[in-house]
Amino acid sequence: MKKVIMLGGGGFAGEVLETIDVINKNTEEAISPIGYVYDGADKDKGKFIHGLPVLGELSYLKNVDFNEVRLVAAVGRSVWRRKIVEEAKKLGAKFTSVIHPTVTISKWSKIGEGAIMQRFCIVMPDVIIGNYFVSNGFVGIGHDAVIGDYVHMNPHVVISGGTVIGNDVFIGLRATLLTSRIGDGAVIGACALITKDVPPNMMAMGMPAKLYEMNKKEY
Repeated sequence: MKKVIMLGGGGFAGEVLETIDVINKNTEEAISPIGYVYDGADKDKGKFIHGLPVLGELSYLKNVDFNEVRLVAAVGRSVWRRKIVEEAKKLGAKFTSVIHPTVTISKWSKIGEGAIMQRFCIVMPDVIIGNYFVSNGFVGIGHDAVIGDYVHMNPHVVISGGTVIGNDVFIGLRATLLTSRIGDGAVIGACALITKDVPPNMMAMGMPAKLYEMNKKEY
């Protein structure tokens, strides 16, 4: 039995909890969530979300034995996920991945630590994916793609073979990326069609996508 604490307590954490439930019911892997930790949780301490208690702020982790317990990075937005993961790691936290049993990953591909992958995602051969990756349902990643750390792909995203995606990139639902390079911190809008490179910290929206400056990185 693998004991885990959910790092995050919002809607995305609920989705991850649902994936854990499916894993427990359909595979030999046994994951036992014991509660939630997140910024601002002291005001919610003692409450229950989907049957699990809110344990407290990140300071709660100081007393956790990480030889026995792992964290799940159940925070949706890339910018928030990096912040809370890095703070937890300073306290000695160790992370585990949560991968839905319907996900298909080529044996010739590699995925870093702390990934969350939801139903019916496909990763083709020779793909390299960094740490703390999130893919919502029905994401397809083509051969030889290279994907950085803290990348989030929303439902029905399609990544063409050979695409290179930097760190901290947020990709909106149903976006399609033709073979291109996406810079660190970029945001790809929902339903966008990417036909050319996107520079770092730019937003790309539309079909075909146009580039826009971001005043503030919110994703």
